[in-house]
Amino acid sequence: MSRANLRLLLLASALLPAAACSTSGEGPGLSPLSAGFFPAERPRPAMTMRVALTLPVESGGGAVGKDPLLTDEPALPDIAGRWTGVWSGLGVMTRRVSTAHAEFTQAGRWGWGKIVLSDTLAADVPAVVTYRGALGVPVVFDVFPSRVVMKHEAGGSYLSAVFRIDGDRMLGALRGHDTLIVLSRER
Repeated sequence: MSRANLRLLLLASALLPAAACSTSGEGPGLSPLSAGFFPAERPRPAMTMRVALTLPVESGGGAVGKDPLLTDEPALPDIAGRWTGVWSGLGVMTRRVSTAHAEFTQAGRWGWGKIVLSDTLAADVPAVVTYRGALGVPVVFDVFPSRVVMKHEAGGSYLSAVFRIDGDRMLGALRGHDTLIVLSRER
């Protein structure tokens, strides 16, 4: 084997792994379809740079202070506990009204629990509500200052509801269905 062939073989063995790794489009690579394995021209993506800036922090009454809007955030309501009430929705022929029960556990802004809507066999409610029956639908929720967004623990495609909080009462609606739920806290 001649020295030139040996050099060519070493060069090819060094470039082939680089060509195999350059498929992400970040730069030019070797293309086996190009004549003589010359570098194939690929468009380069736009370069972006992310910069993290830090703000100076001073202790005491310096020029840098907290934004007054951040300190005046309203407190999140506590919806943990047992709730009872009624639900109203479309039935086979007329509007139906029946009992509703809920039990929630809350940890800060998030929580979990279950909702039970009675007598849903011939009503326009999500199928999971009818299937679960008296066992109740397991839900997770996010609490905001004036409302609660609730969904089935397996995802919002099964059940999704939004409740407005008014003290010890919650008024809500199931998304995608003409169903209203009114709950009052049990004391």
